[in-house]
Amino acid sequence: MLLFRCDLCRWWDHEHPRLEGAPPGSGYCRKHKPVVFSFESRYWGGWPLTDAADFCGEHMPRPKED
Repeated sequence: MLLFRCDLCRWWDHEHPRLEGAPPGSGYCRKHKPVVFSFESRYWGGWPLTDAADFCGEHMPRPKED
């Protein structure tokens, strides 16, 4: 069982308003500051879009809720 999934990380945000209409299980990794993306001479900033089942080496578990 993989315990370092994005959906179990404190930095993963799956409730951001901009995610409306995104595929189910999508969220932003907010561990670092937003980055600049470009496509066909257009630029915008944001956090990387990740899937709930993705993982990385900087995982930090969510605090346990009482």
